[in-house]
Amino acid sequence: MTDRHGDRAERLPRGIWSSTAIGVSAAAIGWFVTAAVPAVTSSYTRLDQLTALILGALTGAGVLGARAYRQRRSTGFGITAGALLGGVGALAGASVIVFDHAAITPRWFVVERVMAWLLTAVGTALFLGMHVDRKRWRWLRESLLIAAIGGGTAGAMFSLPGASDAWQAIAFAWFGGAIAFAVSGPELWHAFAVIEGAPAKGRGWNPLLMREWPLHDAASLDLGEAQVACQGGRVALYPPAGGLVSNGHSVREPRLLESNALIVIGRARYHIQLLRAP
Repeated sequence: MTDRHGDRAERLPRGIWSSTAIGVSAAAIGWFVTAAVPAVTSSYTRLDQLTALILGALTGAGVLGARAYRQRRSTGFGITAGALLGGVGALAGASVIVFDHAAITPRWFVVERVMAWLLTAVGTALFLGMHVDRKRWRWLRESLLIAAIGGGTAGAMFSLPGASDAWQAIAFAWFGGAIAFAVSGPELWHAFAVIEGAPAKGRGWNPLLMREWPLHDAASLDLGEAQVACQGGRVALYPPAGGLVSNGHSVREPRLLESNALIVIGRARYHIQLLRAP
């Protein structure tokens, strides 16, 4: 086998952007759903908690459901786990700060709003991170930092004067995108390689049908009868006995993969993106 690794990939994995778009969409739906919340309770504290619960549950369901679909796991379980973990995490985060809204000044009300959104985002990312296989504590720290920045920014947007409904909708969407980016990003960009299910020949890339798996060190992934494994930062392809096609050439012996390799196994096609050199 020869070492043909290239430099670090120039782009982030597509799954990060796909997950972010789904997070934005799920949170936007949450904004419509929360329109019915004021009819449930007249307490501002309960209103905040219910809003956080709905926002976290829908965002979590979208993010973990999409992740499960991309990795060919149980999508139903991913949606259920995301809804439960996201909802509980958001509720726990929002409940840390409970103020008497009528007793605080407008200035402190804005501070309270920003902190409430920040803690809601951190709680959501923390609980959703429990479902993701994180081998390094640094990954979770990155997730929480991204979530804190995104949640605080959403809280500031939510408090802006003027067209409050428009700002609130933008704040919800920003929150969902930040949570999705925080949860999906570290898992993918810390991988040595990302394996994407390539579309059939002649068809364009469709984010709704995307399959994607991160490959970390000392891990392997079965692709039908073939296997891709990473050891010591080197990503190798182990073909089946009958061989396979990689970048237009027949491969019958194990070999190290180069970036942007295209593997054809029967009717399935896979694109390999190396994220870092060994």
